[in-house]
Amino acid sequence: DGSGVVVASLDTGVDAQHPALRTRYRGYNPKGLPTHAGNWYCATSEDYLYPGDGHGHGTHVMGTIVGLDGIGMAPGARWIAVKAFDNRGYTYDSWLHAAFQWILSPEGDPTLAPDLVNCSWGSEMGDDETLRPDLQALQTAGILTVFAAGNSGPQARSLNSPASFPETLAVGAADERDEVASFSSRGPSPWGEIKPEIVAPGVDVLSSLPGGGYA
Repeated sequence: DGSGVVVASLDTGVDAQHPALRTRYRGYNPKGLPTHAGNWYCATSEDYLYPGDGHGHGTHVMGTIVGLDGIGMAPGARWIAVKAFDNRGYTYDSWLHAAFQWILSPEGDPTLAPDLVNCSWGSEMGDDETLRPDLQALQTAGILTVFAAGNSGPQARSLNSPASFPETLAVGAADERDEVASFSSRGPSPWGEIKPEIVAPGVDVLSSLPGGGYA
């Protein structure tokens, strides 16, 4: 159930007040105020002092990972998060670089680094190596980075980057028939690797939304 594992989300943020996610936040304190330092970072130009998500994508993804109420695959794990995409769903390379830098040493303390980072996003330019040095640094630090293969299928060689990098674990999408979804990106990677490494349910998945809802 993921007990003892810390998962970092690098996305549009996370609604830390959602009932399926609140107690799984590493900064959660059942006896008082939560601790956000080292557990939450906003890399965008927005002023989020504590975990929030004005878009919804990050909260939905985190529910799929650690959510209670039967929606999460690893409900025993805890989460931390970086808001690297704004409430419109946009980002800049500078925000992503800052996000990955923080993951390596949250609040300047490498002992607070997560076990793995989930990134359910990417660029359709599968050979774009802009972020590869960031992922190489995380790999060197022993942090697993998990990326969505992309929604650019069904043709071969449609992997998004950074899922296409040798330094990442790429995940494709399967439907209710346990068949690869038509939209799911395929390998091989530009470096000749067989990818994605795994495929998991990714069509009409029920998960959490900001404000306490589900969809």
